[in-house]
Amino acid sequence: NFSALGDINWYSKGQRRPQLGMLCLIFGAVAIPLYFSCALAMFSMRNLSAYKIMLCLAFVDILELCFASIGFGIMSIKGEVYCTHPKLQLLYSLGLECCFFCSTMSCALLALNRFGEMLFIRSIVWLFKVFLMFAISFKIQFRVQERVLFTPPMLFNSKHHMLFFDPMIYEGKFQYDSYIHFGCVVTLPIISLLLYLLMLFGLLCKYGSISKMQNSNSLSRATYQIFVQSGVIILIHLTSMLTFQILQFIPANAIDTMLYVAHVGWMLVHGTPSLIYLAVNDTIR
Repeated sequence: NFSALGDINWYSKGQRRPQLGMLCLIFGAVAIPLYFSCALAMFSMRNLSAYKIMLCLAFVDILELCFASIGFGIMSIKGEVYCTHPKLQLLYSLGLECCFFCSTMSCALLALNRFGEMLFIRSIVWLFKVFLMFAISFKIQFRVQERVLFTPPMLFNSKHHMLFFDPMIYEGKFQYDSYIHFGCVVTLPIISLLLYLLMLFGLLCKYGSISKMQNSNSLSRATYQIFVQSGVIILIHLTSMLTFQILQFIPANAIDTMLYVAHVGWMLVHGTPSLIYLAVNDTIR
């Protein structure tokens, strides 16, 4: 409890980072409207299950950018630490983690959807058509969020320009307590990647090569584009989140530069899907 330390100016424990803050704000100001425009374009194609998932992903990613980019930028400029505004930090953490887990679950659903449709697995396709898979995913998501609520939250610290599970109230103390969070964050992207790799292996066995797969009459250009963009999004999620989680186990003073990389990676996880859509998907573009 930080009140045990008496009357302390907690802003003196933080560090104002206007350059980092402005970078985050600019990223959010560019990424959010761009992503919103892509979401509007996808709305007309919402009858397809893949686009339903992509719309859900767009919604939670835009919300996540409000926290991870705009909110993070403002707190970096002000030099916030947990004890400056503890209630606000807890609300910020709750919103950030809720949107993040919804985004990760959406990526896992997208991988499963592509896995089923590209390999023509009727049972999976049927589950998505009758919305049963969405109901199952909602139940799983609810259980995950429930557990996250009762584990240590991620708290912003401007001195180390990162979110940590340790509030860093006492000097020289390093603590990581949210193993449930670690398990969820690592498991879902790995499942998504495994599904995608299995799908790729199945398609290569069927068509013989990627070039033949791309030129196949039975595989439309639009389907191939969704296949490519899904893979890129899943890969970005996996690499960024694994990097972020590994860094949580290392003392912050030892990896100062990597902490910048980790947060930029976090923003890219939620900000780059719109760029991928515009680069790869002719329909959205």
